[in-house]
Amino acid sequence: MTAYDHVIVGGGILGASIAYHLACDGAGRILVLERNALASAASSRAAGLILQVSTNDTKTALIKRTRRIIDILSDELGEDIGFHAVGSLRLAASEARIEDLDGMAAEAERHDIPFEWIAPEEARGRAPWLDIAMVRKVGFLPTDGYVDPYLLSMAYARAARARGVTLRPNTAVADILVADGRVAGVTTAEGPIACESVIDAAGAWATLLAARAGYALPMAPVRSHYWITEPDSAYGGDHPVVTMPDASAYTRPDVGGLLLGIQEKNSATFDARDLPEDPNAFSPTVGEEHWDRLAEASDNVGRFFPGVHEARFANYIAGLSAYTPDGKIVLGPVPGIDGFLAAAGCCGSGIALSAGIGAAIADLAQGREPRYDIAAFRPDRFGTVDPFSTDFRDRCAASRATKSRRVQRL
Repeated sequence: MTAYDHVIVGGGILGASIAYHLACDGAGRILVLERNALASAASSRAAGLILQVSTNDTKTALIKRTRRIIDILSDELGEDIGFHAVGSLRLAASEARIEDLDGMAAEAERHDIPFEWIAPEEARGRAPWLDIAMVRKVGFLPTDGYVDPYLLSMAYARAARARGVTLRPNTAVADILVADGRVAGVTTAEGPIACESVIDAAGAWATLLAARAGYALPMAPVRSHYWITEPDSAYGGDHPVVTMPDASAYTRPDVGGLLLGIQEKNSATFDARDLPEDPNAFSPTVGEEHWDRLAEASDNVGRFFPGVHEARFANYIAGLSAYTPDGKIVLGPVPGIDGFLAAAGCCGSGIALSAGIGAAIADLAQGREPRYDIAAFRPDRFGTVDPFSTDFRDRCAASRATKSRRVQRL
């Protein structure tokens, strides 16, 4: 029987980051199993925002590590991995959002992340399409930006391979082997593989994998999506990422145009058991109603981006994010199964959190206390759940709807 020290199931950005961090630690024989091509599901469809500061202390620390690792990987591989250091503008137009922004400023100071208060007029100078009539306070974070999510995923993978990690795409895991309350390995079509730890980084399918070992992870697949305009000089250019929590929306540049993401009131959710094994065989668009979602949001978004009403949207990108009812990731040991670790439920922030998650799981897989306080992310924090039920999925959809307006504190 083939044997490894650590088997990672899922070859997206989280699986690749975990492999990289384990390899950097010299953690023995490491295998990544992916049933399709590497980074072919959610990791390649994300908007790739790297916004370091939140009001959740641990989340900020995890994202700050990703921002640092991006530079390290670029130097290590000797190539551009698609990071655009354009900074981010955080807008506040209400008392509640001003309170959030004040909290983010304090969080940035605690973590030594550059943060500047700028006048709304200066924000318009950085993003000329912006209407500042309702903007009351603006924070600018110059080291934020956005990254090509596929390039970053593959950078982790290539750097991990260079350190001896085995990457095995097109290899599905059929089952998790458990003996006496501890993982013993996994099975594939090519036979069983023995290991000391199994790490579930299977994205929207992670709860299905965990269920094979007898545990239901508290997460559900929820549609995430964004629209991209045609190139236009009115709002093209290399301007900052702009977050508009009062409109539940964000923008970033995209090849001379503008990428617009919104958090709709009722996100589409899916039963993970109905998802196909090949993500390219499934579309979460739910027909053409996604244009209705854009139309519903346009008046609210138009308060900050008046051009939305005349913009020509040329592309629409949809993918699946795994959300939890509280909007926090699922990270840590799976109860009752020694050696089984979960890195899932990214809640639409998997790209930004990738390095921090990789480092935390690497610590746990090697029997160390994690370098970050991840207690609030433990898989059993909701008790026993049915992740396939309509009620639970509705709770996860509601979590996505309030993502940009949620104050998270540990």
